[in-house]
Amino acid sequence: MHGEGQLLSGIVSMQRQQFAEAKTAFEQAIIYGADRRKSKMGLGMAAMGLAEPLWAWEAFYDVVTDNPDDAEALHWLLRAGTALERWEQLEPPLSRYVSRNPGDLGLRFALAGVFLRLNRWADARREYDSIRLLDQAFDGLGELGSAIEEVESALTHHHAA
Repeated sequence: MHGEGQLLSGIVSMQRQQFAEAKTAFEQAIIYGADRRKSKMGLGMAAMGLAEPLWAWEAFYDVVTDNPDDAEALHWLLRAGTALERWEQLEPPLSRYVSRNPGDLGLRFALAGVFLRLNRWADARREYDSIRLLDQAFDGLGELGSAIEEVESALTHHHAA
């Protein structure tokens, strides 16, 4: 067995949407020493294609652990984490990434959404304000602002009562 051959086999299987075959090929690619990042990313994508977000989470989390500034891996980790509702586990790698890559508004927006799901309103507001400062026309910014304002209004009303 040759690791790079298994990696290519996995890629071809993914293109054919043969996710089970792809998953097996990527697992073999890892065993036989193919590029770890490519193999893990392929494994995670195949798992998502098979509706196995837990397998995907583990693969993408490994990539993010090895490469904390890998935006593509974080986007995929976010997909798997959302399917599993792993908000608390998503927050640390997203926060680390955003602190080192403040101009990545897509992942900053995702972090704000994670903060909303964790009921960390002030943190969500901070991320929203940062996005608004950098790009007032960012897609989805209005909806994020409305969600935050709705919560803040409810909290204000609750405290006033």
